Amino acid sequence: MTRLALTLALLFPLLLLSAAPARAEATDRGPRICLQPLGKYDRALLGKAVLGIKYLYGYRVRVLQQVKMPAEAFYKPRRRHRADKLLRFLEETVSVRDDCDIAIGFTSQDISTTKGQTRDWGIFGLGSVGGTTCVVSTHRLTRKTNNRRKMAIRTVKVVNHELGHVLGLGHCPKEGCLMADAKGTIKTVDQESGLLCKLCQAQITIAHGKLPDREAVDWDALLNEE
Repeated sequence: MTRLALTLALLFPLLLLSAAPARAEATDRGPRICLQPLGKYDRALLGKAVLGIKYLYGYRVRVLQQVKMPAEAFYKPRRRHRADKLLRFLEETVSVRDDCDIAIGFTSQDISTTKGQTRDWGIFGLGSVGGTTCVVSTHRLTRKTNNRRKMAIRTVKVVNHELGHVLGLGHCPKEGCLMADAKGTIKTVDQESGLLCKLCQAQITIAHGKLPDREAVDWDALLNEE
């Protein structure tokens, strides 16, 4: 074999590797993440949430057995569930029972919290900043659209946003950052890049270790991964 042929033979596998789409790889490092289905939930969107966490954070995720919505979280006047009480439920049951560092509640049922003077404000999700729990509802992420791709992208963004809160991040003022405050509108979620800005990423790296290197989200590769 000539020197040129040998060089090409050695480079070819590397070229193939660099051309391959980024996958939602996970490692053993980082906190132990548990996804807890609560009440009614969309199984397909739950699967995309798992892939999204692996893709952005590189953490392994375990999906737990579905449980009923806790009765104490039900807010009868609006027929939805209080997110703060769901966080308390997750903290008192899932984290202890399943040896999870972080428990993410996942449901398609409507959830709410108190915001300013509004006693019961419908939300996409709620996370305990620097805590151990967050909860996400797809109820408002799937309304007024039949586009399953859009639903999946929104779900991944909101789950990773709430997980970001648990990992210690507050809302970020940088346009397009995953940690931008949605301010109650789905348009903000749709405008987010799906990635953390450099400052937010640096904060996570300091606290929990380096994250996968992503310049942009390859939504086709992420959503179509098996």
